[in-house]
Amino acid sequence: MSPTEPQEEIVELQLEAQFEQMGVFQVYTGSGTGSGFLIDSKHLVTNCHVVAPFREVAIEMRDRSRVLGKVRRLNPYRDLAVVELVRDVSEQVLELGDSTQLRAKQRLHILGFPVGLPLSLTEGVISNSNQLLDDQYYVQTDAAINPGNSGGPMLDDQKRIIAVTTCKLTQADNVGFGIPVADVHGFIQAFREQSEHFGVECSACNELIARKQRYCPSCGLDLKGKNDFDEYFDDPEPHPIVEFVENALKQSKVDPVLARHGNQNWSFHAGSAPIKIWCCCSEHLNVSSSMVLIGPKPSTQSGRQKLNLNEMFRFLLSDQHNPYFFDIYGSAVRMSLVVSIADVFDQNAHATLTSRVQGFIEKADQVDDLLVNHYGCQPAPETQTDQLQGH
Repeated sequence: MSPTEPQEEIVELQLEAQFEQMGVFQVYTGSGTGSGFLIDSKHLVTNCHVVAPFREVAIEMRDRSRVLGKVRRLNPYRDLAVVELVRDVSEQVLELGDSTQLRAKQRLHILGFPVGLPLSLTEGVISNSNQLLDDQYYVQTDAAINPGNSGGPMLDDQKRIIAVTTCKLTQADNVGFGIPVADVHGFIQAFREQSEHFGVECSACNELIARKQRYCPSCGLDLKGKNDFDEYFDDPEPHPIVEFVENALKQSKVDPVLARHGNQNWSFHAGSAPIKIWCCCSEHLNVSSSMVLIGPKPSTQSGRQKLNLNEMFRFLLSDQHNPYFFDIYGSAVRMSLVVSIADVFDQNAHATLTSRVQGFIEKADQVDDLLVNHYGCQPAPETQTDQLQGH
């Protein structure tokens, strides 16, 4: 064992112990998810490709609640974005480091939400501190980078941000890149001086473009030819499935922006019950809630409370739940509703379908509570237990 290994292990353990308090969050949009980090109590930095073309996104907190974020500034060329949260948050704002002092073989740590997993910490080394790629310089690393890490911070051993994770070469293993924090410093400073509510930086001169226009007023760059700037100012045209689901959510008092979880995919809580909506194929739209785990709550096991499976199954299988149905996946009890995609495209069916979605959302919360409090089941891992305890 080399003399540096014990010290490296100490640093890693310290980071693991502290990273839940760090201001690094998952970002949800209508096209996917990514990561972002606080630059103050109300603003975070992420990648442009994580949030664009959406102007409003959802930021998930540690307790799984979500906060609305408004995109304030984009730099498509350098792949950076600033998002403003609608309220202050209390997690730790990490210090921005100095990327000019980086060296090859230096250790770094990546924080983010790979493939939708909870906040994760991965480690690697800097392969090249100033790698030229597509006319731009990046910090190259061998640390594991996966979809969902984009926009998260790369840290040194002192928890200082030295780069922003941006991409991985799909044709290569152990090759990832980060935007040097020197560029991030300039981007943040420009945002601090910004008076417009929203703007996109010109890729040639960094002039802030605050409205749709063909040419940059500062340098004359053809904005439409270089980058299709129109897409950053126009709301994306909703797919009919998206339009139907989000209208149904609005009528159920669920904010569709906060519920977005990728392309034609939504997730949120109705009281304590976790609910997911997604297209499983070209023919069906699924609405599902994984409510409880079969088995007594840990707190009641010592009291020898028995789970009455016969009574619970009679309840779950009764006709009173139609058009909703229950199944068991592993040890989890799920309530589901399946909607035909053909009906989604039939405007005449929308009123009935919307009513069914609304009914599902209301019933999920009621049944989730009943299965825990009356039948003695365990809350599922995604259950909002604080909501459950309040009932």
